[in-house]
Amino acid sequence: MKGTKKINWGVIGAGSIASAFAHSIKSSKNATLISVHGRSELKTNKFSKKFNIKAILSLEKFLSSKEIDAVYVATPHNTHFLYSMEAIQSKKHVLCEKPLSVNSVEAMILVNEARKNEVFLMEAFMYRVHPQTKNLLKLLQENFSGEEIKIQSSFGFKADVNQQHRLRNPDLAGGAILDVGCYPLSMSRLIAGAMENKNFLDPLQMEVSSILDETGIDLNATAKIVFSKKIEAEIKTAINEELTNDLVIMSKEKKIEVKQPWHCGQFENGNSSIRLVFENGEKKDFDFHDEIGLFTREIDHASKMIMEEKIESDEISHADTLGNMIWLEKWYQDAGVKYSQNLPEKSPIFPTHNLNKELLKKVNISELEKKGSRIVFGCDNQTSSLHASAMFDHFFELGGNIFDTAYIYNSGKSDSYLGEWIASRNISKEVIVLGKGAHTPECEPKFIRPQLEESLERLKLDSLDIYCLHRDNLQIPVSEFIDALNELKDEGLVKSIGASNWSFKRFKEAMEYSEKSEKTGFTVLSNNFSLATMINPVWPGCIHCDEDFLSYLTEKEVKLFPWSSQARGFFIEKDLFPKGDHFSNPTLDEEKRVWHNEVNLKRREKCFKLSKELECSPIELALAYVLNKNENIFPLVGPRTVFESESCMKATKIELSKSQMDWLVE
Repeated sequence: MKGTKKINWGVIGAGSIASAFAHSIKSSKNATLISVHGRSELKTNKFSKKFNIKAILSLEKFLSSKEIDAVYVATPHNTHFLYSMEAIQSKKHVLCEKPLSVNSVEAMILVNEARKNEVFLMEAFMYRVHPQTKNLLKLLQENFSGEEIKIQSSFGFKADVNQQHRLRNPDLAGGAILDVGCYPLSMSRLIAGAMENKNFLDPLQMEVSSILDETGIDLNATAKIVFSKKIEAEIKTAINEELTNDLVIMSKEKKIEVKQPWHCGQFENGNSSIRLVFENGEKKDFDFHDEIGLFTREIDHASKMIMEEKIESDEISHADTLGNMIWLEKWYQDAGVKYSQNLPEKSPIFPTHNLNKELLKKVNISELEKKGSRIVFGCDNQTSSLHASAMFDHFFELGGNIFDTAYIYNSGKSDSYLGEWIASRNISKEVIVLGKGAHTPECEPKFIRPQLEESLERLKLDSLDIYCLHRDNLQIPVSEFIDALNELKDEGLVKSIGASNWSFKRFKEAMEYSEKSEKTGFTVLSNNFSLATMINPVWPGCIHCDEDFLSYLTEKEVKLFPWSSQARGFFIEKDLFPKGDHFSNPTLDEEKRVWHNEVNLKRREKCFKLSKELECSPIELALAYVLNKNENIFPLVGPRTVFESESCMKATKIELSKSQMDWLVE
């Protein structure tokens, strides 16, 4: 929208916060309010007359209006996702009141949709665009760099409201943490980040205490946070108590005090101050007078970003918003708060929106008499039933239908999340499930059946399409494993059998025994294989599939389902993803131990170079290498976000020539 002089805004909601927006936008130099949408005809019409704007009672007509460039969502928390999603999919830019959503899954979906639709999306933390906050960060870096600090912050008030009010109503996602606790959490992450020369920093751990209302929401909550060895915070929020609503940052020798960190002098005629206090009692005040207004600044900032054709704020990135939502969610969940929006069957995410339309191609898997996607979804990274359902739906809508789980993954939750999802969607005949069991130290034939039966119960399935031994036990003859697996296959509990993390020698022995005894042999191997060769095991007992092993698999028509097919983030070029598009979690120490040698580092350098030529990311190219290596390879991926899922899908579109494949590894 470059060249646009003003952004035309529409507001959804006709309450007090919408009124504050409507009053403030009058002072904006680059924005104007032209319409309002609300559920109540009476309130909406009254609002439109008060501010001399158009009332549009139909949401469809409101969002299809060609006059509206951007939408401000000013409704209760439980509707933020729905209205923001509708606006984004209508190609409208969105400024949404905090919190952006009720949970991190909703936030993840919104950010992904905004990026795909190339529209601006921002969470409305007004204090983040105010000069006072920028002055605070500057003072921190000038006076506290490298020091140990403790952050103390609060935002709370006493609300005498009934149980149906949005603050106390769990159906409206009420409670102190979501309503105002998001402020001190956001500020603490911002300050911790500034101390580490980053835009924000997420906690390492959080200790929570709370007082719950009879309705189930939190009336009062505290969080003690550890960001690093040098940075800690204690934050508090309440809707049943007037708190100090200030910010204090302390080191051993000095401290910073901010009286109005959230309102920045809004209720003091625009006058705000930051005080720096030294150990000897010396004080320095840094005063600021704002003639523009807190809300107007936010409107101006969002409008400026839109005119510059940006999809996220320079001050509040999408990754920052996602991180804040993840830790808000942990805070209220640890406090004991339960929202219906976090249940898949009640979440507004399902099945309201068809989030994706492009499908993966499937290939025949003869021994299963099914077609399967070339990419396999690893189910061990899901944090909740809601998160799992969202991720599984996303993968399935893209055309993915093979899922990898294991008896030990997530203490059994991996099986359960997948089983609940398959049953709720009634798609057991459309998906392929690869399960695993008998992991060390229980890698013996006697453990296979009970673990398989328990997994099947969790999965709500009568049989598994593929069952792999999760580890090998060199003390057990291969014949005993093959015999035990064949019993299960003969009973119909598994359709095909395989092994994970078996050596070439042992795998070959097992295949030879199967042929000699006329029993079913392995049809699947799940070892590590990627563009980078694993030089040390990621976990004990892990084994890489080398070229000789791969040639044997090809000869025997055994399919390879390689784990860590993207080398656990080794091929992420950090500069390409500064804002959290990828969330691979290995430490640098692990990366060096497992992948760093001269050969792998050279391959990574070549991968980065070729990815620029092909206009894809290095990690997508690394996955494409595995896919192009052999048509019988079905790489496992473990996405934690829909961004990562879609990155994996892009890899399936990359066709590499033989010369490119050879060059990457020569």
